[in-house]
Amino acid sequence: MSGALTVSAGAVAVDPDVLDAAAGVLAGAAADVVACGADLAGVALDPALLLSVPLAPATGVPAGRALGELLLGRGAAAPLAARVLLLAGLLRTASLRYRVGEEAVAAVVQVARRAAAEVVVGAAPALAAGAAGALAADVALRTAQAQDAVLVRALAQVAATGEVDLEALAVIAAEEHGAVDDRVRADVQRVGLLLARHPWLVQEAVATTPAVLGAASGRVPALGVGLTVLAPQVLQPHAGATELAGVFTALGAFGPLFRETAVRVVPAASRAVPTRPPRGIAEVLDGVAHQSTGFAPHGPAGSVGDRMPPAGTPEPGTVRLERVTGADGRRAWIVEVPGTQDWTPLPSAGGTPMDLTTNLRAVAGEPTATAAAVAEAMRRAGVGAGEPVMLAGHSQGGLTVAALAADEAFRARYLVTHVITAGSPVDGIEVPEEVRVLSLEHTGDVVPALDGRAAQASGSRTVVRRDVGEDPDFAADVAKDPLTSHGWRTYLDTAALVDASTDEALVAYRSSAAAFLDAPGARVDVFDYRAERS
Repeated sequence: MSGALTVSAGAVAVDPDVLDAAAGVLAGAAADVVACGADLAGVALDPALLLSVPLAPATGVPAGRALGELLLGRGAAAPLAARVLLLAGLLRTASLRYRVGEEAVAAVVQVARRAAAEVVVGAAPALAAGAAGALAADVALRTAQAQDAVLVRALAQVAATGEVDLEALAVIAAEEHGAVDDRVRADVQRVGLLLARHPWLVQEAVATTPAVLGAASGRVPALGVGLTVLAPQVLQPHAGATELAGVFTALGAFGPLFRETAVRVVPAASRAVPTRPPRGIAEVLDGVAHQSTGFAPHGPAGSVGDRMPPAGTPEPGTVRLERVTGADGRRAWIVEVPGTQDWTPLPSAGGTPMDLTTNLRAVAGEPTATAAAVAEAMRRAGVGAGEPVMLAGHSQGGLTVAALAADEAFRARYLVTHVITAGSPVDGIEVPEEVRVLSLEHTGDVVPALDGRAAQASGSRTVVRRDVGEDPDFAADVAKDPLTSHGWRTYLDTAALVDASTDEALVAYRSSAAAFLDAPGARVDVFDYRAERS
């Protein structure tokens, strides 16, 4: 286990002049990258080069291939320059925040996004044509690669035998040309991998989409009317991820898509019962993991710290409460909520509420069936009004527990003192200062970026970031499947680093959570419940 943690726990003093200077350097670098891209495009379209390819395919095709990768590949000039400019924009935004305050900066950012949205909408036909042209160029490149493979094989045959075996070449040609579709499809999928590897793209796309919709509605009156009826909030000047999610949840008023339902909570058979209270953050999150239908046992004993025996997959919709009773008889509760278990947009009776509908409603700031299920499970388990409660969740589970901690009525009923989230888009949820929040986020995890906001620490919220792709234990898995950054194995590993950290903010959080952790004479009881839509 290795890897560096970046811990944020409140404001940091920065010289805005330094930020401005750094942003200027980055903007200049982006301009240089764009200029290089233009030069490359000019070389690639040089008639002399294009005419030379049929005459000298053995050298011309590889040269074209290399140019194509520079123009269209993952390191192409345009997306690289965009990433650099976005970083420059973030620095300029931070400088503005120091100079004029948060409210003024929010207004400036909205104006900037609106301007960008107008450009996007106005250029939509050209962008579509450009995308088609890029795909056509990619197909041409892949076809040239196939032809080159055949030519190389033919040259090898001549060198070996002095003649060409046309039948053998026909087989190779069929294989190579048949692979063109797969290669092009892989290139398209690479866009998806790019988003997974660079979550900031998702974050910015989510944040800017309401502005794009607003710009488009000004040009297409029918769209404007539809949005006004369906979700007028998305057309407001400061619309963001919350309002965008509201567009989808509003569909529930017109049909079965994302329609909220009542929820039924019933006792569930306890499985993998812990032998003691958790000793740290990793063991708390391991308890959450054991409620997840996608969880694979961590370690030979099936749990972090050998706290629980191996167990099979739980039923969908399972929530666990751990009641920790100290040697003095005082009780504290840990509520463990897993993430999304059903991605269908059509909620159904008997289905788990931990679905796409809950995701969208939670981001939109609306009540959810999952939150209702957690509250009902706490009532059934007998959580007392003055007994401390720690809410812990992964992905949607973290979104749910943060929403509950922000709910004034819920806090009036239960004494929520601590929240732990892992891989959750909770930056738009305002949890009150009296609740201590610990958020774990991986820089390669797309999910925390879905709220369209950058994580902000505060006096009561500690944000821990880690790039698991730089950890030798995970680098190969992350490179193969970027979703590894959102998985349980990586988040439990990060939580173990949090437990071992001597960072002042993390030590303070662990100390404040002593009532929930193992101590001499403490014992634990579990209460498992299953939630289903009704």
